Amino acid sequence: MRIVTFVREGFDAPRLGALIGVDGVLDLTARHPGEEAFGSALAFLRAGPASWDLARAQVVKHGGAAESLAGAALLPPLPNPPLIRDWGTMIEHPRFFLRRRAEQLAARTADPEAAMAAAQADGSLELPPNWFTVPRFYTGNPLNMTGPDAEIAWPGFAESLDYELELAAVIGVGGKDIPVSRARDHIFGVTLFNDFTARDTQVAEGSPAGKSKDFDGAYAIGPCIATLDEIPDLYQLQVQSRLNGLVQTTRSTADMQLTFEDIVSYASRSCTLHPGELFASGTFEGGCGVETGRLLRDGDVIELEAQGIGTLRNRIRRTAAPAAAAKA
Repeated sequence: MRIVTFVREGFDAPRLGALIGVDGVLDLTARHPGEEAFGSALAFLRAGPASWDLARAQVVKHGGAAESLAGAALLPPLPNPPLIRDWGTMIEHPRFFLRRRAEQLAARTADPEAAMAAAQADGSLELPPNWFTVPRFYTGNPLNMTGPDAEIAWPGFAESLDYELELAAVIGVGGKDIPVSRARDHIFGVTLFNDFTARDTQVAEGSPAGKSKDFDGAYAIGPCIATLDEIPDLYQLQVQSRLNGLVQTTRSTADMQLTFEDIVSYASRSCTLHPGELFASGTFEGGCGVETGRLLRDGDVIELEAQGIGTLRNRIRRTAAPAAAAKA
């Protein structure tokens, strides 16, 4: 089952649906008028497995009667997640930034080659040894969501803008102190996640996240949330990024050295998880413009694709020159 949120011309409110084929949708809100559980994606997740099973049965029974998506717009499949955690589950993306920083520092020395050799020798080019035993994450602003085919407005404070190819698991069943062996039971499904980043602001902040990832449309998800039965093997899932139609990287979830079950279990230690929370994977190798050498420009179309989920497509629009930071 592939859950979407969509709005059709002539309707005031977004509707919950199940994606059928490439361009069909079964309107679950219309099939359950007045029922809170089918009024929104978050309500649907909170309603639990009985409602999910009912929706799945209707997809099987009525999928052939799906309506065309023509004239409708897909929104973020989960427009209002209660919380976003973005993790470092893979090694090459953070290692790239370590090396890049070391090269920048070395360039300021009298002997850059010797400085890089020293950085290699003292371990500065490697992640901390506990990187995967004490997982790192940052929390994102769930109010800054956007969805498939939406335009991303260039943040006015930024000179450079980048994308990041990620997946996100969506919590379906809440819980606390969840063992790894049971963590998959708490995952409703997965979606694509584009973590847009103002790179110049990120460099100035000197941290992975802050205002660099805090602007309208900073997090794009979609086009659907695919339940795990739609994914033959969650850790052999191919993902790809394309810029203006040109492939930038093709990777696989086999790269993940921490699984979604690992991070769900870790986050739940003495902390209750709630339906709708997003757990992003972190960026796949080569999954951003800094790594490929091509940052975003006005008019660019960035596409992220994953088997079983579809394509998350966004166009970048820069309407004005970057504004100077407001003075205190």
